[in-house]
Amino acid sequence: MLKTYHSFTLFFFCWLFLVNNSFAQSFGDVWLSTGIQSMASKDEGFSLLNYKGNKSTSSVGFALRKKNKTQWIQGDFSYGVLANQPGGTMNEMGASFSTYTFYHKLKPASKGFQYGWSNKNTMHIRRHNQFSNYSFRYDYFTSLGPVARHLLPFEWKKKSFLWQNMANWQLLGFQVKSGYIGAEPENYQADNSLADNFFNTVSPFIPLRDLDMNFSSTLFWELPTGNRLGLRYQTNYTKLSGIKSVYRLDHSIDLILNVRLW
Repeated sequence: MLKTYHSFTLFFFCWLFLVNNSFAQSFGDVWLSTGIQSMASKDEGFSLLNYKGNKSTSSVGFALRKKNKTQWIQGDFSYGVLANQPGGTMNEMGASFSTYTFYHKLKPASKGFQYGWSNKNTMHIRRHNQFSNYSFRYDYFTSLGPVARHLLPFEWKKKSFLWQNMANWQLLGFQVKSGYIGAEPENYQADNSLADNFFNTVSPFIPLRDLDMNFSSTLFWELPTGNRLGLRYQTNYTKLSGIKSVYRLDHSIDLILNVRLW
């Protein structure tokens, strides 16, 4: 019994040492942001008119920085009312979940250029307020692509700052969106099986024919506690092709609170 107790104690302290050592070699951050987004959108499956307006936007994220790479996950949500030139309006909601991986084995983790890859999953839902029929529209895509960022730490008036610029280009994946006029997806056939209907509605996300490009620039103020306050500008352009194309261009300004967990 005593031998078992000593073995368990040794195992526990070894496990504790490994966990502490792993944490000592990594940094974990979580952040929250809120801001305003200006969007222009056109869904040719419904109308050739542009819809424009302002939306509220928010995001939550987590970053784990290790010796050789940084892993970053982020969820975004936006909602607002867009209007066309004649005065028609639609409610627009967007939600996305993105992951980023940056590699810095041969470079400092806290400054300079870093490259990697990203995965983005985005859903947009629209409700046109002037129509009772065919008023519901949506689109979804998931894709992979390269990502790059540049980190520039600097000091000004004895305060520490970090300027981060990041860009990603989604290249390859698949999409599902509403068909021409109707809310059903493109290529939907009601008399097919559920599985056949699903696969018929999936279209490839092909480089250059389909686009999703994002650029952001963030200025962080390093607080004495190790946390950060940030101001971020972000712009995103999306084009989803098919029977009828969907276009989106947005610009946003966000305030960010970044909290160091360990």
